[in-house]
Amino acid sequence: MSQMQRERIVEQAAKMFAEQGIKSIRMDDIASSLGVSKRTLYEMFEDKEELLYLSIRYMQSRRMAKVEAKLRENTESLAYLFDCIAMMMDNRELHRRISQNLHKFYPATFERVRKEAEEQSGKILYSLIEHYIDCGLITPTVDVRLSVTILYYTTNTLITSADNMSLPDGVTLQDALSYTIINFFRGIATLKGVQQIDEYIAKCIENNKR
Repeated sequence: MSQMQRERIVEQAAKMFAEQGIKSIRMDDIASSLGVSKRTLYEMFEDKEELLYLSIRYMQSRRMAKVEAKLRENTESLAYLFDCIAMMMDNRELHRRISQNLHKFYPATFERVRKEAEEQSGKILYSLIEHYIDCGLITPTVDVRLSVTILYYTTNTLITSADNMSLPDGVTLQDALSYTIINFFRGIATLKGVQQIDEYIAKCIENNKR
């Protein structure tokens, strides 16, 4: 089969895993949905776990492609930084569900995906923080690597542990993430950066009133 057909299988598998769960989908189901034989799938992919891994990479690459396209705007507004981070965490509920199931049923693939996501997200966050240091919005003495590590693990823990958290009434996971991210950057921002953050918060509050 051609590379195009292989990509079509990965794309379809990704859609099915996302919509129906990684445990419930069998190779038979994927083959049937594509109108091919299960044998054909096994000629191209070693097993379901390999196809699952490639499907998750496909989902991640689509999300990161949007972030990288936005990075080209190269703006000097911290609102832009928050938008980029929000895009990196797009489909948080889906990400959380897939991560939980991967960890339970496919621990080796979970660890592989986790490390790759951490590396890719880390590079983007690192470049963003360096950019805002150059813009005079983040303190130049900040430890960029440590900042990236703390931010990544804090937000990732919030997402993956949402089921075990007791948030105040009326507070959503999105609210908790926004609060954490905004106040994290407030802590490493310059006075100019803090002013932008305050303006961003005021704008969000105004939009929520509408």
